[in-house]
Amino acid sequence: MKVALTLILVLAAQTCATGVLGHSQDIVGRWKVEITFKDGTERVLRFDAQPSGKGSLLVRETRSNMVEPAEPAAASWEQSDKGVKFSGPVEFAVGNFGRIQGTMVFKGKFETADVLTGDLAFFPMDQNPKDPKAAPSKTGTFKAMRVSADDAQR
Repeated sequence: MKVALTLILVLAAQTCATGVLGHSQDIVGRWKVEITFKDGTERVLRFDAQPSGKGSLLVRETRSNMVEPAEPAAASWEQSDKGVKFSGPVEFAVGNFGRIQGTMVFKGKFETADVLTGDLAFFPMDQNPKDPKAAPSKTGTFKAMRVSADDAQR
């Protein structure tokens, strides 16, 4: 009887601990990233985080038929107890033919295992975001939601 009671208590404790801790907060996976620049401009990207700090960014926006479709660009990420940082090159359409290219840097924290929020900075192509003298041309906020492979295609 004592063994059965002990087993029940151990299982109950594990169940409670799992409920309190929830899912692990791991960035590896596919994310829909909604960004809002301070000027009110909104954009959507897809971020695919692969193991070992690698990944890709893809701008998800309607483009003119006269402009080639966007291709995923190599990105990198790092995760620590302070939060998550990911970055990579992006190209946004401006009007029917114009383009603005640069590097997007995201710094955020997990709200839940499937939601990241934080701040972003967009650096023009002629600036290195790692240079302390670099100044972003745009800043804003982002919200990233984990999605399935099927959802990310939309």
